Amino acid sequence: MYKMNRDITARRRIHTGLFLVALMLGSGCLGATDEITEKPEPSVVTAEVQIEGSPTTANDLIVASAVISEGTGPYIVNWRLDGTLVQTSYSMTYDAGFLSVGTHTIEAEITDSMGVTGVSAVIFTLLEPNRAPTISLELPIEGIAGVPVAWSVDASDPDGDDLVVEVDFSDGITQRDLSGQHVWGEPGIYTVRVSATDTSGFLANAQETIRIEYADAPSLTVSTNPSPQGRIHLNLAGELTITTSTEDPLGPVSVSIDWGDGSMVEPAFTEESHQYTEEGVFVVRVIATGSTGITTERVFHVEVVSVADDLEAAQLQEELEEEAEEQLDTEVEEELDNDGDGTVDDVSEAQQDPDYDWQSDFDPDGDGYYDDDQEVDDWVATDEESVRDEVGDEEETDAIPNDPLMIETSVVNEDEGLSDAELGPIPADNEADVEVVNPVFNDAWGDVSDDSLQEQTYSRSISQVTATWWNDTFWEDWDNDGVPETLCHTTVGVFWFDSDGIPGPERIILVRTKHCSHDRDGDGHDDLFFMRFRGLDMVDQNSDGIPERHDVLTRVVWTWDNGTYEDVNIDLFVHARTDADQDGNLERRVVLNRQQRMVDQGIGAVLTAYFSHSRLILRVDSNDDGTPERWMAIDHTSWVWDPTEDGNADRHRDNLRAVVRKDTNQDGSVDVVRALHQNTVQFDNDSNGVIELQWTWRAGVLKVDTDHDGDLDYTARMHGWHQHWDWGMVEYHIHRFALTRISDHDTDGIPEWKQRIIHMSNATDWDFDHHLEQRESYTATLTWSDADEDGYEEHIFRRVRETTYLDQHAHGWSHQSESTHSVEIWRDSNHNLHAKRVVVVGLSSWDNNSDGSPDTYDHLSRTWQAADFDQDDFLERRVFHRHHMAARDDNADGNVSFAVNSNIWHARNLSLSSNGNIEVLQEAYLSHRVFEWNINPQGHAYHTNNTWIAFHIDHVTNTIQGIIVTVITIDSDQDGTPESQTITTGNTGNPP
Repeated sequence: MYKMNRDITARRRIHTGLFLVALMLGSGCLGATDEITEKPEPSVVTAEVQIEGSPTTANDLIVASAVISEGTGPYIVNWRLDGTLVQTSYSMTYDAGFLSVGTHTIEAEITDSMGVTGVSAVIFTLLEPNRAPTISLELPIEGIAGVPVAWSVDASDPDGDDLVVEVDFSDGITQRDLSGQHVWGEPGIYTVRVSATDTSGFLANAQETIRIEYADAPSLTVSTNPSPQGRIHLNLAGELTITTSTEDPLGPVSVSIDWGDGSMVEPAFTEESHQYTEEGVFVVRVIATGSTGITTERVFHVEVVSVADDLEAAQLQEELEEEAEEQLDTEVEEELDNDGDGTVDDVSEAQQDPDYDWQSDFDPDGDGYYDDDQEVDDWVATDEESVRDEVGDEEETDAIPNDPLMIETSVVNEDEGLSDAELGPIPADNEADVEVVNPVFNDAWGDVSDDSLQEQTYSRSISQVTATWWNDTFWEDWDNDGVPETLCHTTVGVFWFDSDGIPGPERIILVRTKHCSHDRDGDGHDDLFFMRFRGLDMVDQNSDGIPERHDVLTRVVWTWDNGTYEDVNIDLFVHARTDADQDGNLERRVVLNRQQRMVDQGIGAVLTAYFSHSRLILRVDSNDDGTPERWMAIDHTSWVWDPTEDGNADRHRDNLRAVVRKDTNQDGSVDVVRALHQNTVQFDNDSNGVIELQWTWRAGVLKVDTDHDGDLDYTARMHGWHQHWDWGMVEYHIHRFALTRISDHDTDGIPEWKQRIIHMSNATDWDFDHHLEQRESYTATLTWSDADEDGYEEHIFRRVRETTYLDQHAHGWSHQSESTHSVEIWRDSNHNLHAKRVVVVGLSSWDNNSDGSPDTYDHLSRTWQAADFDQDDFLERRVFHRHHMAARDDNADGNVSFAVNSNIWHARNLSLSSNGNIEVLQEAYLSHRVFEWNINPQGHAYHTNNTWIAFHIDHVTNTIQGIIVTVITIDSDQDGTPESQTITTGNTGNPP
């Protein structure tokens, strides 16, 4: 392939020599020495041209190299491609790049430093380059696990080379084929890669991605008979029928049924029935298997019982009721009478409260005279005659003088009038009942507004779901003679729903009713009836086995009714609780056990006998803060006996024990506590509507947190009794109560305010007219305040009112007599007496025509007040007020024979001399009297006398002032327009 051409070499050597000469001259080599020495010329340059990399096609890069084996360097190389000079350089390498298809020659002419030239060439042939194959993959974007998926490959080679095609399915399986079907066993995303390789090793690749999904299970529709929501409940004598329907576009479907009791149907028809041979809860599985082997399953829970009471829901209700019954008996007694002494614990302090001994306060020496009355009885008012003598004769004048001596404020100071305590009302005879007793009655006997107590609540709940129902009619043997004679009918509805598969249903509703009737006397008509209703409603949303809410109710009614005689017995039991957030604190709890009996002998329109006993625990904590807004414990018994059924109960007993607590503002603290214990016995033995004997005893306590600071700062305690006798003509009534009120705002045990009240009344009826002939009563009150809580009262007020009423009629009393005594004391912060006030009031009135309005009355009020301003235990100022009003109309014809309204104000400023004598420093007196005679029904008097007598004496300044004014008015025709009025006045003064 390679050869040397000598002729070409000789010819080209001449050109190379000239080139060398030029190089030498240019480089300065000539003339570098004085003498040129000739050397022998080499005979030959030997070299070989080589092509790098063995190129074969036009796609290969052509690089030639000259490898010299003989010659003297340095060298100059002329490179020629296909005869054309392409490069002259010192380089032994020539880069020809890419050449076309065909035969090419690369020649290297090499001249060494001695001018010797050699030529070498290489001839090579380039062929057309090999082309890579092409490939593509056809594959769907998704498929189903277990189902074959079709695929195909399109591969070709432009040179017509044979190809090797390989498919990688990314699941560990590869295949050499151009088409086919592949089954992926598991869902996922797979990348299918294909490759084609030609004989030259050229490679082509392609890939596609496919998503493999789970195979759609066959559709399975199952219906059951019975067909409730949730658990199926089946009577042991009944059958369970299952109807199925399937569909699967991938192929046929087979169905199997596992009845849960060891028996199975495979394959199953579209309708299958099964009867269980034993009770229990069975898991029924209906399985549809598709052509891919994928299954669809439906699971049913079937509870099979022979009687409804064997239902799991019924057993749960029994457990809940038994648990609540034990809790109720224990809890009621623990809350009401934990110490077992027979009295409600919370009222013990009220029962033990000593009564207010008002007699010792008002009459310490027990002589029958109220000692403080001495102040008003011993007051010696100014002799008005001496005032008249001092003033002298009155003279007639045209008008009533405008003199400040004639005004009340000229005698008494602003703070010497009626006190707030005096203005306060005297407690009524039902004061304790209104504050303590009646609110407990309202709570204890009022309706407990909880749905769990109503049968329709359970019926409504089960009607809103699809439940299992069955009815049964059967006979029972009530007389135990071995022959069933009583026809009974039961209805059972049960709903048991468990949606999440976690053991424990989210909802259970059970309703059971039973009705029986029997003809006991054999007259052809049923006369003995039995009815029982039982309801359960339970919710356990999170299926943890602890229900957030459950309500249970059992109501049993026995009735004997033969057309004339009826005897009804009712037992009601309710247990309800709610703990929605399951924090252990109940938002609601109701436990009630009530027995009632009602007997009607058919004599009249009312009951012959009635009995009721109720025990209740109620807790409502709607905001779930641990403190109920309403909490009650109640034990109530009532018994009424009316054998003649005339509506007049011959005997009646009523006993109530109750404790009520409330958090009225939902702040987490109890604001109100009420407790009551009451017993009542009543007899009307001759059933004439007149109670021969009645006795009621009660004790109660009220505690209130008035400022909502968490402390019960107000307490009211009461105890009392009421008795009534009526033995024919003689009738007695006695009513008595004691009430203690305490305010202790800081709850330190030292009250800031306290009040004690005692009331006693007795009445007598001596005839048969149902009206009392006499009633006597007293109401005594002691009130004190200790604002600084030092143990000493700064203010004390005590008052007693005693009354006597005679001859009751339809509108009131014919005669009324009242006397009121009060004492009020003020002390300063050092416990020194600052002021004292004594008031004695008497009233007598007569209702002469029994119309409810007094016709004749006499009212006398006397007040004594004294003050110690310098705390020397001497009362420097003393004030007396006497107010008398009277009117007389004895024949009650509306014409009052006379009336008087008289006021006397008398004040003295005193001092205590060194020898202990009391000296008057200043004295003020005012008397104002109005006398009227012959007053007609319109209020117009025939004669009126209006008189003022007043004087002021200052013994220190030795001054005196006095005035008398008299006004005489005559209205002879009593038309309201006087015919004459005479005004006379007299006065004196020093200085004038």
